[in-house]
Amino acid sequence: MTNQPYPPDPRTPRYAPGPNDDTVQSYNANAAGTFMESQRQNYVDPAGNRVENRVETYEDRNLQKASLRNWITGIIYFLLGVLEVILGLRFIFRLLGANEGSSFTLSLYQFSHIFVGPFNGIFNDQAIGSKSVFELSTLVAMLIYALIAWGLVSLCRVLLAPNYGSQHISSTRRSMR
Repeated sequence: MTNQPYPPDPRTPRYAPGPNDDTVQSYNANAAGTFMESQRQNYVDPAGNRVENRVETYEDRNLQKASLRNWITGIIYFLLGVLEVILGLRFIFRLLGANEGSSFTLSLYQFSHIFVGPFNGIFNDQAIGSKSVFELSTLVAMLIYALIAWGLVSLCRVLLAPNYGSQHISSTRRSMR
Protein backbone atom coordinates (compact mmCIF):
# COMPACT_ATOMS: atom_id res chain seq x y z
CA MET A 1 0.00 0.00 0.00
CA THR A 2 1.39 3.36 -0.97
CA ASN A 3 0.73 6.80 0.43
CA GLN A 4 -0.54 8.08 -2.93
CA PRO A 5 -4.11 9.40 -2.95
CA TYR A 6 -4.87 7.52 -6.16
CA PRO A 7 -3.58 4.33 -7.79
CA PRO A 8 -1.05 4.53 -10.64
CA ASP A 9 -2.40 4.76 -14.17
CA PRO A 10 -2.41 1.21 -15.64
CA ARG A 11 -1.87 2.63 -19.14
CA THR A 12 1.53 4.07 -18.16
CA PRO A 13 4.35 1.65 -18.93
CA ARG A 14 6.32 0.36 -15.96
CA TYR A 15 9.55 2.11 -15.16
CA ALA A 16 12.77 0.49 -16.27
CA PRO A 17 15.99 2.09 -14.96
CA GLY A 18 17.65 4.22 -17.53
CA PRO A 19 20.41 6.81 -17.89
CA ASN A 20 18.44 9.47 -15.99
CA ASP A 21 17.92 7.27 -12.92
CA ASP A 22 18.90 8.58 -9.48
CA THR A 23 18.30 5.90 -6.84
CA VAL A 24 19.11 6.11 -3.14
CA GLN A 25 18.75 3.07 -0.89
CA SER A 26 19.46 2.99 2.82
CA TYR A 27 19.15 0.27 5.41
CA ASN A 28 19.18 0.75 9.14
CA ALA A 29 19.22 -2.23 11.48
CA ASN A 30 20.22 -2.63 15.10
CA ALA A 31 20.55 -5.44 17.61
CA ALA A 32 17.35 -4.31 19.33
CA GLY A 33 15.34 -5.61 16.39
CA THR A 34 14.55 -2.35 14.65
CA PHE A 35 14.82 -2.42 10.88
CA MET A 36 14.23 0.41 8.45
CA GLU A 37 14.59 0.37 4.70
CA SER A 38 14.20 3.47 2.60
CA GLN A 39 14.36 3.73 -1.16
CA ARG A 40 14.00 6.91 -3.17
CA GLN A 41 14.04 7.08 -6.94
CA ASN A 42 14.10 10.16 -9.16
CA TYR A 43 13.72 9.55 -12.85
CA VAL A 44 12.21 10.82 -16.06
CA ASP A 45 9.39 8.62 -17.34
CA PRO A 46 8.85 7.86 -21.05
CA ALA A 47 6.49 10.86 -21.32
CA GLY A 48 9.30 13.20 -20.18
CA ASN A 49 7.92 13.87 -16.69
CA ARG A 50 10.27 14.03 -13.71
CA VAL A 51 9.05 11.41 -11.20
CA GLU A 52 10.07 10.91 -7.57
CA ASN A 53 9.19 7.59 -5.97
CA ARG A 54 9.84 7.00 -2.27
CA VAL A 55 9.25 3.73 -0.39
CA GLU A 56 9.92 3.34 3.34
CA THR A 57 9.60 0.15 5.31
CA TYR A 58 9.88 0.27 9.08
CA GLU A 59 9.74 -2.73 11.40
CA ASP A 60 10.25 -2.43 15.13
CA ARG A 61 10.35 -5.72 17.02
CA ASN A 62 10.26 -3.90 20.36
CA LEU A 63 7.00 -2.27 19.31
CA GLN A 64 5.65 -5.68 18.27
CA LYS A 65 6.65 -7.10 21.68
CA ALA A 66 5.01 -4.16 23.44
CA SER A 67 1.79 -4.69 21.48
CA LEU A 68 1.75 -8.40 22.30
CA ARG A 69 2.55 -7.67 25.96
CA ASN A 70 -0.30 -5.13 26.18
CA TRP A 71 -2.72 -7.53 24.48
CA ILE A 72 -1.87 -10.41 26.84
CA THR A 73 -2.01 -8.10 29.87
CA GLY A 74 -5.40 -6.80 28.78
CA ILE A 75 -6.78 -10.33 28.35
CA ILE A 76 -5.49 -11.43 31.76
CA TYR A 77 -6.93 -8.38 33.52
CA PHE A 78 -10.24 -8.75 31.67
CA LEU A 79 -10.56 -12.39 32.78
CA LEU A 80 -9.59 -11.40 36.32
CA GLY A 81 -12.23 -8.66 36.29
CA VAL A 82 -14.95 -11.08 35.17
CA LEU A 83 -13.92 -13.61 37.84
CA GLU A 84 -13.75 -10.94 40.56
CA VAL A 85 -17.25 -9.69 39.66
CA ILE A 86 -18.65 -13.23 39.82
CA LEU A 87 -16.96 -13.91 43.16
CA GLY A 88 -17.95 -10.48 44.47
CA LEU A 89 -21.59 -11.16 43.60
CA ARG A 90 -21.37 -14.53 45.35
CA PHE A 91 -19.92 -12.88 48.46
CA ILE A 92 -22.59 -10.16 48.54
CA PHE A 93 -25.47 -12.57 47.85
CA ARG A 94 -24.28 -14.95 50.58
CA LEU A 95 -23.75 -12.05 52.99
CA LEU A 96 -27.24 -10.66 52.37
CA GLY A 97 -28.86 -14.10 52.48
CA ALA A 98 -30.19 -14.21 48.91
CA ASN A 99 -32.87 -16.78 48.17
CA GLU A 100 -31.19 -19.97 46.92
CA GLY A 101 -34.45 -20.98 45.24
CA SER A 102 -33.95 -18.28 42.60
CA SER A 103 -32.51 -19.72 39.39
CA PHE A 104 -30.05 -16.82 39.00
CA THR A 105 -28.73 -17.15 42.55
CA LEU A 106 -28.51 -20.93 42.28
CA SER A 107 -26.63 -20.81 38.96
CA LEU A 108 -24.29 -18.12 40.34
CA TYR A 109 -23.51 -20.28 43.39
CA GLN A 110 -22.97 -23.40 41.28
CA PHE A 111 -20.72 -21.66 38.76
CA SER A 112 -18.67 -19.77 41.34
CA HIS A 113 -18.24 -22.88 43.50
CA ILE A 114 -15.74 -24.14 40.90
CA PHE A 115 -13.48 -21.19 41.78
CA VAL A 116 -14.18 -21.05 45.53
CA GLY A 117 -14.07 -24.82 46.15
CA PRO A 118 -10.27 -25.11 46.51
CA PHE A 119 -10.34 -22.50 49.29
CA ASN A 120 -13.19 -23.98 51.35
CA GLY A 121 -12.06 -25.12 54.76
CA ILE A 122 -9.10 -22.76 55.08
CA PHE A 123 -11.16 -20.56 57.39
CA ASN A 124 -14.55 -21.22 58.94
CA ASP A 125 -17.33 -19.28 57.25
CA GLN A 126 -19.26 -17.25 59.80
CA ALA A 127 -23.04 -17.54 59.87
CA ILE A 128 -24.80 -14.24 60.51
CA GLY A 129 -28.45 -14.80 61.33
CA SER A 130 -30.46 -17.62 59.81
CA LYS A 131 -29.55 -17.18 56.11
CA SER A 132 -26.59 -14.79 55.90
CA VAL A 133 -23.04 -16.15 55.68
CA PHE A 134 -19.78 -14.20 55.80
CA GLU A 135 -17.74 -16.35 53.40
CA LEU A 136 -14.05 -15.86 54.07
CA SER A 137 -13.23 -18.53 51.48
CA THR A 138 -14.66 -16.28 48.74
CA LEU A 139 -12.53 -13.34 49.90
CA VAL A 140 -9.43 -15.58 50.02
CA ALA A 141 -10.23 -16.86 46.51
CA MET A 142 -10.55 -13.27 45.22
CA LEU A 143 -7.18 -12.36 46.75
CA ILE A 144 -5.39 -15.47 45.45
CA TYR A 145 -6.74 -15.07 41.91
CA ALA A 146 -5.70 -11.40 41.90
CA LEU A 147 -2.18 -12.42 42.98
CA ILE A 148 -2.02 -15.11 40.28
CA ALA A 149 -3.09 -12.59 37.62
CA TRP A 150 -0.51 -10.08 38.87
CA GLY A 151 2.17 -12.80 38.69
CA LEU A 152 1.20 -13.75 35.13
CA VAL A 153 1.29 -10.11 34.00
CA SER A 154 4.70 -9.64 35.65
CA LEU A 155 6.01 -12.76 33.92
CA CYS A 156 4.67 -11.50 30.60
CA ARG A 157 6.44 -8.17 31.13
CA VAL A 158 9.73 -9.95 31.82
CA LEU A 159 9.46 -12.33 28.85
CA LEU A 160 8.41 -9.59 26.42
CA ALA A 161 10.73 -6.85 27.67
CA PRO A 162 12.31 -4.54 25.07
CA ASN A 163 15.74 -5.46 23.74
CA TYR A 164 18.22 -2.61 23.47
CA GLY A 165 21.48 -2.98 21.60
CA SER A 166 23.91 -1.32 19.25
CA GLN A 167 22.93 0.29 15.97
CA HIS A 168 24.23 -0.36 12.45
CA ILE A 169 23.55 1.96 9.52
CA SER A 170 24.23 1.17 5.88
CA SER A 171 23.56 3.48 2.96
CA THR A 172 23.96 3.07 -0.79
CA ARG A 173 23.60 5.79 -3.41
CA ARG A 174 23.56 5.30 -7.14
CA SER A 175 23.39 8.20 -9.51
CA MET A 176 23.54 8.01 -13.27
CA ARG A 177 23.44 11.21 -15.32
